[in-house]
Amino acid sequence: MTFFDIDGTLVDHKGAERAAALAFQSGHGAIFPESPDAFVARWHSVAEKQVRRFLTGELTFHQQRRARMREMFSHDRALTDAESDSLFAEYLMRYEENWTLFPDAIPCLECLKSKRIGIISNGDSAQQREKLNRTGLGRRFSVVMISGDIGCAKPAAEIFHAACKAAQEEPKHCVFIGDDFDTDAIGSRRAGMVGIWLNRAGSNRPDAVPMIKTLIEFKG
Repeated sequence: MTFFDIDGTLVDHKGAERAAALAFQSGHGAIFPESPDAFVARWHSVAEKQVRRFLTGELTFHQQRRARMREMFSHDRALTDAESDSLFAEYLMRYEENWTLFPDAIPCLECLKSKRIGIISNGDSAQQREKLNRTGLGRRFSVVMISGDIGCAKPAAEIFHAACKAAQEEPKHCVFIGDDFDTDAIGSRRAGMVGIWLNRAGSNRPDAVPMIKTLIEFKG
C-alpha cells in the first residue's frame, strides 16, 4: 500500500497560495505597500504559524483563519470576527481557483492504478477532500486519512497507524511519500512505514531516508 501527502506532493499548495496572496494584496494595496515577494513571504509565514496552532489543537480551523487575518492587518486596525471572515473569504476564493496538480502527479498515479493507494494529510477534512475532488483525484484512493478526521496530525505516529489500520496493512508493508522531510519522511519512518522524501527543491539533507526529486521516479 502506498500513501501520499497532498499539499506540496500532489497539489501545488504554494503556487495556489502565492497567486491568491498576490490577488489579495492587489485588492488592498494601500494597506500592504511592500513588494509582492515580501508580501507573499509574510503571508506564508503568518499562515504557517496559525495553521500549526490549528494542528496542535490550540485553535479551531475557523479560528486560525481569523487569526491569520488579524495578524496580517495588525499594523492597520483590529478586525472584528465579521471583518476577518469576509477578508479571508476573498483570499479563499482565489486560493481554491488556483488549486492545480503538479505535472508529475497523474503520470505517477497512472503507473500505480493497478495497486492500492491512499492519502495521509494534515488539514481540515472538508477542505482537503474538496481539494482532491476538484483536482480529479477523489476516486483514486481507497483510504483517505486527514488529521481533521481524528484530531491528530503528522508527524505523530497515530495518524500513520490509523491510515494503515484503515487499509488493513501493517505499517512495515506501507510506503509514504511526502515533501516535508521531518513531518513526512521522518514521521512515517518513526511510525514503522517506508518513508520516501519527495525533495522537489533539491535541498541538501542527510542520507537518512530514500529520496526522489519527482514523483515520476517512484515506480512502486
